[in-house]
Amino acid sequence: MPTWDDFAGWAIEQAAEAGGRKALRRRWATLRALAEVISKKIPAAEIEALLGKPYDQLDPEHNDLKALVAYGAGKGIIADPKQLQTVLRDDIRADPLYFLAQHSGKTFGEKFAPLFAKFWLMEEGDSWEKQSSKGLYDVGWTPHERKGKEIRIELKASSEQPGYLFQQIRHPKLSGADEHDYDLLLCLGVSAGSLEWWAIPSEDLDQFAETGATAADQIVITRHHGKRRPIWNKEHGHTDEGWFRADAKARALLKDYMCGSSDKLRDKILSLIRSTGR
Repeated sequence: MPTWDDFAGWAIEQAAEAGGRKALRRRWATLRALAEVISKKIPAAEIEALLGKPYDQLDPEHNDLKALVAYGAGKGIIADPKQLQTVLRDDIRADPLYFLAQHSGKTFGEKFAPLFAKFWLMEEGDSWEKQSSKGLYDVGWTPHERKGKEIRIELKASSEQPGYLFQQIRHPKLSGADEHDYDLLLCLGVSAGSLEWWAIPSEDLDQFAETGATAADQIVITRHHGKRRPIWNKEHGHTDEGWFRADAKARALLKDYMCGSSDKLRDKILSLIRSTGR
């Protein structure tokens, strides 16, 4: 089973090959802390003369803080001149997913979200098949433990931390077939330095949707497009797409489906699927 450190290294490799616009979302927490120490030992006027702006306007994405730390090392404020390299390496590993800011939501959802799920779910002997955009679900995952029985996944992703917004959720009976079109709704919330997952078996979706039969205090999923009204019932059918935001209410209601530790996601999903009898 991979660790977060394995994932951080893999994500950094993806960033190196990703291209696109300049990243925007790194926190630079360690660099900021080191620069703050140095700033207290250099007169404010000297910092402004060096960098052309006062300390409180320095931007790590413009290399301002790196320049200040390098200057501090040159003046002997930092004992170890290699400390800057260590700080930068630590900050990149703390926020390995910063590169997603370079890409459109479509690319994030269709390319990278399935890759992240595959990274954490796949083991030797498993199979993984990404479906076409016209398919009734997004990914077919067959864990080796299930002896060829596929888990069909509807995958949604969001980077609107912390209230992740998961959109265009299809009902598992959209096709009108007797059997569900997919087995699991997997929602992935992504920040620069963390992943959060919600794995909801398709049988459980209606109890959290505004179907007209669900109590108001239990509703999480509502109609995505058009005026709000009940969805996913005999009157309106199952063609409406739903959406939900991972706010405090949703997090509380969906707590049994949440997985905040990616290395436990595989076991979580397998347990949930077993509980449905699938």
